[in-house]
Amino acid sequence: MKYSYLTLKHLDSILEIEEESNPFPWTAINFRDCIDRGYYSLALEDENELVGFAIMAISSEESHLLNVGVKKEKRGRGFGEQILNKMFLAAEVMGSKKIILEVRVSNNVAYSLYEKLGFEEISIRRNYYRLPKGREDAFVMSKTLKKGLKSKFFFNA
Repeated sequence: MKYSYLTLKHLDSILEIEEESNPFPWTAINFRDCIDRGYYSLALEDENELVGFAIMAISSEESHLLNVGVKKEKRGRGFGEQILNKMFLAAEVMGSKKIILEVRVSNNVAYSLYEKLGFEEISIRRNYYRLPKGREDAFVMSKTLKKGLKSKFFFNA
């Protein structure tokens, strides 16, 4: 397993994962915009095959996990948790105080993983996700990070 930054060379594989993961998937334009804007975006590869990815907008106050996906046949092996932990570390090192995300109310597997990783439900966004027919609510979840980079180098930080 190796990590790298997402690039446009990953686009076809990302789109494949996205389409098998979401009833109304992001488009190539959505992913290109994230890469072009420099969002923190990681690829997890196994023998040159993309098995997972994550994209996050990082700021000093609050980072926003925008998208995460794992190849369907690789799910249930801990890859999602691994890549998310890398994202959390990056946000913390860059000084972010917390991470927020939205998750479909029907996505029990993702919700359980986020809970396991320390996220708490803070609100609901009504009709947040588009579906082929209609809309679906999202839980907004938040995770407080440690004290950032200072906590790794200074005592009493």
